[in-house]
Amino acid sequence: VAMLGCMTACNDVTINLDKGNGNSTENGDDNGGNSGNDENAVELAGCWYLVSLYGSEVDVDIYIDFGKDGKFVVYQRIEELAYTTFKGTYTVDAENSVVSGVYDDGEEWLSDYNYVVDKENKTLTLTNVDNPAEVAVYEASKVPASATTKSRSASISDVKPL
Repeated sequence: VAMLGCMTACNDVTINLDKGNGNSTENGDDNGGNSGNDENAVELAGCWYLVSLYGSEVDVDIYIDFGKDGKFVVYQRIEELAYTTFKGTYTVDAENSVVSGVYDDGEEWLSDYNYVVDKENKTLTLTNVDNPAEVAVYEASKVPASATTKSRSASISDVKPL
């Protein structure tokens, strides 16, 4: 579960991505929201970098860019020189503080996640609803240009981060 140079700018300033999950890039459009006019949905919009999982630091690079339009892009680098890119859509149940998603290939995330964004919009905490011990902490960040320019689209054999 994770997300990465020059830095590129974010239009806004979010996930534990273990399948098999700021800087707006392709999905950083400023119109709409991922679940209506829900203020919590807007909180998730932005770019997030994975800093810890299960309470421990991680040795992978994972960035998640949640667009206000309900689309996400994950840039993941695990034991590789290049990033792998995963895209899809996400929805927010603000009443229950739960985010869920579907990859562009139609596969759902492994789980839904409870989310908490701190008041300063600097930290996102995602907790697997099916396994509360799985807690991922992300910090607001920008996606480095190296992740967007030196990445490859995910293949069927890649492990999805959420």
